[in-house]
Amino acid sequence: MAVAAAMRHFPPWPSSTSSHNSRAQASRDGFFAEPAVVANGIRVLPESSSIEIEEQNVAPFSLPQEVLSFQPDDQAVFARFVNGDCERKLHCNIELTHEELEALRLLQEEARAQHVALPVSISASATRYLSHSHGDPKKALKMMETTAEWRTSYFTRPLSDADMAEDLQLGLAYFTGRDKALRPVLVFRAARIPAAWHRERRYDLVIRVLVFCMEYFLRYMAVPGKIESINVVIDLKDLTLSQIPIGVLREVHRSMGMYYVGRIFRFYICNMPRILGTLVPLAKKVLTERQRQKLVFVCRPEDITRDMADRQIEEDLGGSRPPLKDFFPFPLLPGPFEPNTPPSPRCLNEAVPGVHKVLTAEGSKGRLWNWRKKPEENQRLDFSDCAADIFRKCGLPVPAEIAPKVPTSARGLDGAEADHNVRTPREVLITNSMDEELPHSEAVVVSDESTKDSLSNADEAALDEPRGIRDRRSKLQEVEVVQRRRCCLFSGCGGG
Repeated sequence: MAVAAAMRHFPPWPSSTSSHNSRAQASRDGFFAEPAVVANGIRVLPESSSIEIEEQNVAPFSLPQEVLSFQPDDQAVFARFVNGDCERKLHCNIELTHEELEALRLLQEEARAQHVALPVSISASATRYLSHSHGDPKKALKMMETTAEWRTSYFTRPLSDADMAEDLQLGLAYFTGRDKALRPVLVFRAARIPAAWHRERRYDLVIRVLVFCMEYFLRYMAVPGKIESINVVIDLKDLTLSQIPIGVLREVHRSMGMYYVGRIFRFYICNMPRILGTLVPLAKKVLTERQRQKLVFVCRPEDITRDMADRQIEEDLGGSRPPLKDFFPFPLLPGPFEPNTPPSPRCLNEAVPGVHKVLTAEGSKGRLWNWRKKPEENQRLDFSDCAADIFRKCGLPVPAEIAPKVPTSARGLDGAEADHNVRTPREVLITNSMDEELPHSEAVVVSDESTKDSLSNADEAALDEPRGIRDRRSKLQEVEVVQRRRCCLFSGCGGG
């Protein structure tokens, strides 16, 4: 089978008890011989691309224009429970509570003590792992390391839409719309798992399709501080009780929960076999409130359409959309997304495609709240060169933080200006945000917008100087500015 042959180039889905990957460990050991680079208060490792998609295969409405003006309400930020407990749903580019900042500080200290370095995307998810581990920094850090090891071993090369075209067109898993809070809806059709995959127990191919979907979401459909999780609709249509792939569903739930922590907002179970439907009332009684909020048994259309517009969901799942036949590029529609809101012809005709281009690849990862910075700096998104044009096409004011971009032809390979005698604000000296004094060899010049967010007030003051003054500063003076910074992010020490 051609698909199975292609899959031999990909490693199997690892277990949660897998040992440190030797190549990842070697990379980390080599990294610590170099100057320290920090993002979100944690040393960071280089991060390669996880997926490769031809531009024509990125769905035009992967990111709807409504996202640009969307302001999440409290229900989108937190899931609140009757007992007074709550669970955070949005983590990046949004203010954290004092307790969350303190837990984050402890995790950062634990990472420092264990000499841990992680990819930027995982460092930006630190509070997700803390929430999952109930605030235990050691457990959270171990989970983050496990995820980093998995990503290193799984993405030895990016998942390519060209290589996966046949699998993606099966309609096994695909994005179909968004809910009223603009969270994407991923449909998983268990009956469409090929019989050959069942015979050969190639459930790694099922996981590969789901991983591709999750990586697509993180790159093209998420916006830090606004949309950071998805809904999953699990369809059990045409399956008898004995045919339900319990092992596959269990592995999907375990793996998604372990390697994409906090990314699933809600599961909807549709078209259950009759015998399972009779057990739903009993199941609801034994589930905790938190479980009931995350798991919805769709017994009537309104069980799903109260959260999303019916035109965003296919008829057999409780919506009004005709059955889909083409599944990639993902068949995503423009808004409206509010339930019981019919679209107008003008709305459909004037919907702006290609809004996903508004963010850079780094910008889609987001950053954690830094109490040293002003709120507008923490909330700032890393917009692309074409962002201003996209805002104008959508009839929205261009955000003040979108500065004129340097033309691509005037940039170097690293994105900096071609004139190497001029220091740009992105070329900054940083340390590893540790509490101890560092030798000069631990300072490094970094051209990374995400790293700039880890700077102290003293560092930023140096960046805000007029260019002429900054150019006249000597190398030793620049190092001295960095060395005066000795406090850890979120430490509450006030600097100095």
